[in-house]
Formats: sequence, structure tokens, C-alpha cells
Amino acid sequence: MLHRSQAWRQVALRRTGLWVTVLLFWLTGCQVRPPEPPYRIPAPPPGMVFIPGGTFVRQPDVAHSNLVTVSPFFLDQTEVTNADFRRFVTATGYQSEGRWMLYATPDRDRHPVVAVTWNDAAAYAHWAGKRLPTETEWEFAARAGRPAAQYGTGSDALPGAATFDYVIVNPRRMPLRGIQTTPVATFPPNPFGLYDLAGNAAEWCADWFDAEDDVGRAVRNPRGPDFGRGRVVRGGSWNDRAEYLKVTHRYGLPPGTIAFTLGFRCAGDVPQTK
Repeated sequence: MLHRSQAWRQVALRRTGLWVTVLLFWLTGCQVRPPEPPYRIPAPPPGMVFIPGGTFVRQPDVAHSNLVTVSPFFLDQTEVTNADFRRFVTATGYQSEGRWMLYATPDRDRHPVVAVTWNDAAAYAHWAGKRLPTETEWEFAARAGRPAAQYGTGSDALPGAATFDYVIVNPRRMPLRGIQTTPVATFPPNPFGLYDLAGNAAEWCADWFDAEDDVGRAVRNPRGPDFGRGRVVRGGSWNDRAEYLKVTHRYGLPPGTIAFTLGFRCAGDVPQTK
């Protein structure tokens, strides 16, 4: 009888051990996993703003619209200034295609650099470790989360929120006395903290100009056509009327164009998190 009792005890212990093992496995599988760390907004480089990215409806004209998604990116808070461009030229010995020096008088260091070609702008961006924004990035930043935005200003209203409409200036007074740019960041920023996306200087974008602009298609991070006759210009200038300052207004110019109304700002890629 004692031997049989010991045998049953051993069987019971083995069964108990088995159930304990099963219970441990079950408890391990049911553990509450620690929450994933919250998404941290990448710190932008100096002078730039983090643009969160998103999806919006672009409407290049009243008859067409398309759904566009933009990934997060960085964008210069202001247009590149005469002082910025001068530092680039001094550091590299770059021979500009444009005539920016005509307008870069000592009292205009904080004014946007103008009369630079698209190639000049791209060269500066490369030197600065940046790039030119695509026109979709530019428009997304100008809208700043406002689907019905008309302008890239802080209050989405004109006049008084941007430098524009000096078309009555006599061109013969150029290049010095007639130019009507203002120091960057003179007017309030838009909700993303960006200045002068309407007026002051019109801005080169990275894309070749495409009149069709992918109308009617949903697209992600469009880069424009592979080639073309002109590069996209956005934002309007001090010498343009209000309709040229709208976030939907777009046109193209040959990349070698030199105009006392035309400048740029830079964009940057957000590092991928692991």
C-alpha cells in the first residue's frame, strides 16, 4: 500500500508540474507589453521648421483637383537672404549665373536674395546640405493645415500681410531704387511658423513645370516630370498683384531666368527613425 501511495504521489507531482509549466507559459504570453515610446518631433536644423506632412487636395484650376500626400520634411523659416548667399559665395568662390550682387547692397543683408537662377539656388542648397522644395511641399507648407487657405500668410488675408503690388514702379529705376523687397520675417508667420510665403520674393521650386500637374490622380510625394522647359515658381513677389500670391497659383520659368523678383528657400529631409 505504501508503494502504491508513493507512486500516486509522484504522478500527482508530475501533473502539478505540468500545469505549473503551462500556467507560466500562459502568464508570459499575457503580459502587458510596455507602451511604445511616443513619437518625437525631430529637432529641425537651425533656421528651419519641421513640417509634419499629411494629405490635402490640390486644385491647380477650377476644373481639376487631386489628392496629394506629403511626407514630413524641414523647410527654411525664411527666404534665403543676401547675407546667406554672400557667405556661400565667399566660402566656395562660386561664380553666380545671376546678378544678385546688384541688389545685395549693405543695407539689404536681411532682404531675400533675388536675381539668382535656378542653378544658383540649387548650388546654394547643395552647399548648405539641403535641397529645393518640391512645389507640393511648398504648397502644403503654405496652406499650413488650412484646406481653404488662399495665401501663405499668418492671417490668410491680404493686403497688409505681405509685400506685393508694386507694379507701378518704373523699371528704368532698377536695379537699386525701384526694388521693393522687405527684410525677411517683417510680417507675421503662418501657422507653421514660416515667413514670406506670399510676396516679397517669388520662389524657385525643384520641379520641372507641368501644366497638367497630375490632375485627377492620388499621388504621394510627387516630384514633377523628368524634364521640361521651365522650373516651377511659387508665392508671387513684391512686384506681383494679389492673384499671383495665392497658394494655388503656379507657373514655370526657364532655369536660367534672372529676375529682380525671384529668390528661393531650402528644404531638407527628415532622418528616418529606426
